[in-house]
Amino acid sequence: MKQFEPIDFDFDQTQVYNDLIDMDIFDKSFLATVIYNNGRSKYDQDGFFDARDDVTHYNENKEVVNGKFNTFVTYNFTHIPGITETEDQSFVDTPEGRKPIWHVYDTSWDWKDDTPESLKNIVQELNLKYVSCVRLVGQAPPSKGIVHVDADYKDNIRYYKNGGVSITLNVSAGGGNLQYRTPKGLETVDESKYKVWHFNDALPHCTTEISSPRIQIRVFGKK
Repeated sequence: MKQFEPIDFDFDQTQVYNDLIDMDIFDKSFLATVIYNNGRSKYDQDGFFDARDDVTHYNENKEVVNGKFNTFVTYNFTHIPGITETEDQSFVDTPEGRKPIWHVYDTSWDWKDDTPESLKNIVQELNLKYVSCVRLVGQAPPSKGIVHVDADYKDNIRYYKNGGVSITLNVSAGGGNLQYRTPKGLETVDESKYKVWHFNDALPHCTTEISSPRIQIRVFGKK
């Protein structure tokens, strides 16, 4: 499997965008940023990516440092009733370290009541064996996406080999590009060219500055 791979699937971006804006998705979302050391993301200490010292981040004490630019926000559209951390968390601490919540609870999740029917229907059309975490990754301008990783590389490979999926529904690209680091160098993706894709989020990645709301839905589950 490639690190980034378009998926042949179509959906009504405008309908989903309007439904999410109508539910005030950015007001319901949570800040998703990372700790900075020496003015850079802890995932970019060698200065591979452009500097993002003007983006909202955490300091070493995990206190929010506001910057000129906003960064990612998240919201979980699915949850597991009775497991509080699935309501609004993206990562959980385990004996093996911090893990993405869709790896820890790799099972069927339930939709939250406020999820738009348009989004539910699109995810159902993916014909997955089950759907686990479905989450917003959003940005409201002015914004740049901070350099980060979402999972350990070996954990992701294991997840994919076991039938796990990591599908991005590109509702609105926002005028920015995905950038990610590979052993061969920097890869840049013009997201406006694609509606749906797979991306290995264990690679260090970020986005360039956006000019309008960037709304993407990450769908996890098993094929």
